[in-house]
Amino acid sequence: MRELDFATIGQKIKARRQALGIKQEFIANALDVNPSHISNIECGRAAPSLTALINIANVLKCSVDVFLEEEYTYSEKQIPEINMQILRKLDLMDKDHKDRFLKIMDLI
Repeated sequence: MRELDFATIGQKIKARRQALGIKQEFIANALDVNPSHISNIECGRAAPSLTALINIANVLKCSVDVFLEEEYTYSEKQIPEINMQILRKLDLMDKDHKDRFLKIMDLI
């Protein structure tokens, strides 16, 4: 069994946090941990516990799948890459942008 790629998971956490304009300190306060721990998770120097990963996802208003999707290897998860790119971009949008996106899709 292979290990999880915590460096990539951390990069995804960081990208999501930055896309939302949230500081590491905000997540650290929400999880009651030191901000350096969040930095270590984002840099891949520390592996978050399952509880921490779920709490980070909750703070960042997303599913843990946003961070773990590339870790899945079973065949049912085979979604075309273009669909995954669209889903990733949608996940980073706020509600207003999602509403506009839906209106554009309806016009197509």
